[in-house]
Amino acid sequence: MRRRLGSRLLLSFLGVTGVLVVAWALVTQPLLPRAPKAATFNIDPARLEVHVRMLSETLVPRDESHPHMLDRAAAYIRREFEQAGGTVSEQPYDLDGKTYRNVIARFGPDTAERIVVGAHYDSVAADVPAADDNASGVAGLIELAYWLGATSPRMQIELVAYTLEEGQHFRTQRMGSFVHARSLKLQGVPVRAMFSLEMLGFFSDAP
Repeated sequence: MRRRLGSRLLLSFLGVTGVLVVAWALVTQPLLPRAPKAATFNIDPARLEVHVRMLSETLVPRDESHPHMLDRAAAYIRREFEQAGGTVSEQPYDLDGKTYRNVIARFGPDTAERIVVGAHYDSVAADVPAADDNASGVAGLIELAYWLGATSPRMQIELVAYTLEEGQHFRTQRMGSFVHARSLKLQGVPVRAMFSLEMLGFFSDAP
């Protein structure tokens, strides 16, 4: 079962990575590009599974009523982003007397334009481990961070782990993704493209 889960996550991640690579090539490469730097990082399905299990089995519950667990999840993601070689920061904001935070990692040169890739790390309720929605997306985001750390992107790529995407905050200005997007707009940052990693891997024993 674990092997099949890891393989499913790997296939999903490879598909997302392929889309990102094509998008990156289209928007950042010159007409006659130089040969890209060879990546020395190998995608490991077992590592993807480690991240999913950490978020869905250890760092739970991750809903809005447990901000201390959201902080632990944010700290885990931050450590992985830092180990991947990203320039890491947090974007905290207060809501109803509690502090929530997005975790941001930037890779590549400080270009005017950037590509944003995001995944939310909160869960919809305390009794939901949220392995698929959305530990799988965060696992892909972390693995993408390591991949970017082993390459040389020509445009700045910003990875964001969002808080408060679920429950009563969905489709409101309280969402972590809204807070992040608004900050980019206020700073006048041109975003060439945005990719959302959501529910990348699902396994079921049902026939």
